Amino acid sequence: MRRTRIVATIGPASQDDAMLSALLRAGVNVCRLNYSHGEPEQKTELYARIRSMEQELGRPTCILADLPGPKLRLGEFDGVHVLTMGNEVTLHCGVANMADASAHKLPVQYDGLSQELQPGDPVLLSDGLIRLSVKSTTGQRSGIVVCRVEDGGPISSRKGINVPGTLVDLPAIGPKDELALEHALDTGADLIAVSYVRTPEDMQPAKDAIKARGLSTWLVAKIEHPMALKQLDAILDVADAVMVARGDLGVEIPLEEVPLAQQRIIDGALERGMPVIVATQMLETMTVNPRPTRAEVSDISTAIRQGATGVMLSGETASGDYPLEAVQTMAKIALSTEQGLDSSQLKPESITRFKSTRAVAHAGVELAKMAKASRILVATERGNAPRLVSSYRPGIPVTAVTNSIATARKVQLLPGVDSMVTKELDRGSLTMQAALTGLVNVGTVLPKQKIVAISGSPKAISGMTSTARLYRVSEDGEIIGTE
Repeated sequence: MRRTRIVATIGPASQDDAMLSALLRAGVNVCRLNYSHGEPEQKTELYARIRSMEQELGRPTCILADLPGPKLRLGEFDGVHVLTMGNEVTLHCGVANMADASAHKLPVQYDGLSQELQPGDPVLLSDGLIRLSVKSTTGQRSGIVVCRVEDGGPISSRKGINVPGTLVDLPAIGPKDELALEHALDTGADLIAVSYVRTPEDMQPAKDAIKARGLSTWLVAKIEHPMALKQLDAILDVADAVMVARGDLGVEIPLEEVPLAQQRIIDGALERGMPVIVATQMLETMTVNPRPTRAEVSDISTAIRQGATGVMLSGETASGDYPLEAVQTMAKIALSTEQGLDSSQLKPESITRFKSTRAVAHAGVELAKMAKASRILVATERGNAPRLVSSYRPGIPVTAVTNSIATARKVQLLPGVDSMVTKELDRGSLTMQAALTGLVNVGTVLPKQKIVAISGSPKAISGMTSTARLYRVSEDGEIIGTE
């Protein structure tokens, strides 16, 4: 069983039923929907089709809704324009659409950029591939910024803008984010990614919205701004998962600092038993080529060896020419890397939350190792117990047992974890025995195998995690009791 989770962005190249099914069969664990593109309502049908795949494949599918965040972007315009080094280009701020855009005239959605930039400031477009320098600005909102093209290249509609060293006065969750968040929660997203997190307070509006609906949706903090690195510990303390968003991070800080920042973020997540996703340009060449470079293969392997629990594909699956091949390649690299890892080296040093559950989780993992168990069953209501079990890298498959389909979906983010939905019985031991019987019946658990079950008491799922039991399966598949 492959432990590393694969997150794939679903877009024009991957959203039809045939390709969606192929990607999920090839190893995609989490479908990412990028709310930076299109209107929220345009994704409603896509949600429904991903959910329909659950019935086809017979397993829950996790959906990650990625909010736009305070990301600066060009406005809408037709075609592709080529900016030439040495030429001038004017940025018209506060313009959402421009019919007469050209290589010398481009729209910028944010109206305050002309007020916040100063002569000499760098302006980077398209993940830093195009570099401008500010020559002059009108100095007021909805003004014009005149720039010199230092590094040119092709530019198209809604490409990202980065202004390193300039603090842009945009809220983490603005009006567009609020609409996206409302749609994602109402439609049933399992994870919410908050973009451009700078402080722990940036995540509070999303937390409040989740709480107001009585949900337990997990929040993923995207680390892509220098300020987030300064407040990393505080951000990790309030997030449920974290993403190393290397695209913008690699533009906002010097490129040579990204590898160390990546390791620091991964280490901080592991200490908290938290899933951590490494993203951006992992198989970039496979957007147009059927095979990756050796450097890309090494990059994915390095991230996994550093401790990343998930790796993400963006344009490779959203708009690339080889989405299925990209997923297949990433799955092969992950599995090969895992086979050479000693899982015991990846234990978290400390887990700050859920201390009682942590103790039982650790005891259950140690019991499973000593007994040479084939699988660990973890009863869970909201997904916290299997999160802690998986954080110890047991090297044994983990099945989350829950009565909530929402929980069964979101735990697909956890490394080495699958899930099953079952009815909760009056006693915890009865619930876990019934779940184990179900796994035996479908061939997931085989005769003569030993299974460790971690659950609550007296209720397995809704009770506080407090019990670890060792079960044995007889030769005829009967659950013969505990040891």
